[in-house]
Amino acid sequence: MAAVAAAAVVGVLLGFGVHSFAGDTSGASGAVALSTAEVRGQAVWPQGLRRAPEISLLDSQSQRFKLASVRGEPVIIVFMDSQCHQQCPLVGHALAAGLRTVPRSDLPLVIAVSVNPWEDTPGSAHRAIKRFGLSGFRWRWLLGTKTQLEPVWRRYHIQVRRTTGDIEHSDALYLVDSKGFERAGMVYPFLPTWVATDLKTLASEAE
Repeated sequence: MAAVAAAAVVGVLLGFGVHSFAGDTSGASGAVALSTAEVRGQAVWPQGLRRAPEISLLDSQSQRFKLASVRGEPVIIVFMDSQCHQQCPLVGHALAAGLRTVPRSDLPLVIAVSVNPWEDTPGSAHRAIKRFGLSGFRWRWLLGTKTQLEPVWRRYHIQVRRTTGDIEHSDALYLVDSKGFERAGMVYPFLPTWVATDLKTLASEAE
């Protein structure tokens, strides 16, 4: 699959970029800071500025998950395809490398939202979490039909295109603070240390 071009990376961070096909960045809105002293994601937002859109989907255990239900702790939201053999494993292992350096008390819940409603299943989600290196952490893989998932993709500016190979999709990762606000956005390649540093920052804010 084609590498993410610089323009597409910027697009994701502004809300409209994609994993392997160029997105329209002309309609990006909202204040986005590309560097602050607080967090180190490729895109960052100040406290209280950008509320993370609600998510309400069934997880791989057929349990209803609502983003509002985990208010009070930081979470990481990532969009994945359990059948992916190219980009998603790289994202997962980079994320896991960052999480391994975070104190267990500060570890967030990892929320993986499916971008493959055609083939993702509870079984494939569990296998993918292991294959992506995330099985040692708290996680929920959210599933649904295309109709159920599309509103979530749209709210998080995730583009999805079904192909004969890996699903083409935006690979944005969002770090959400304990009050439910987006604080950092990342696309692969990102440094695992960014994840660790940002989580430590959010932990210090909560003290």
